[in-house]
Amino acid sequence: MYFDSFAELLQMGKHGFYVWTAYGATVLVLLLSWLSARGAFLKTSQRLQQQAELAQRSAQSAQPSEDRT
Repeated sequence: MYFDSFAELLQMGKHGFYVWTAYGATVLVLLLSWLSARGAFLKTSQRLQQQAELAQRSAQSAQPSEDRT
């Protein structure tokens, strides 16, 4: 679509409010979705790291130590 000025672009033939609200809502939903997925990923990776550390500690404590007398 061709517009003669920036103001006409923003108005979009009197449909500007609807169009820009729809664009804004779409960007907001995509941003919130990305933030939610990122948070879940970080939480899961942190939990997996903690589980790996606990497994490593329990494996080390289960091995008989030669230093103990």
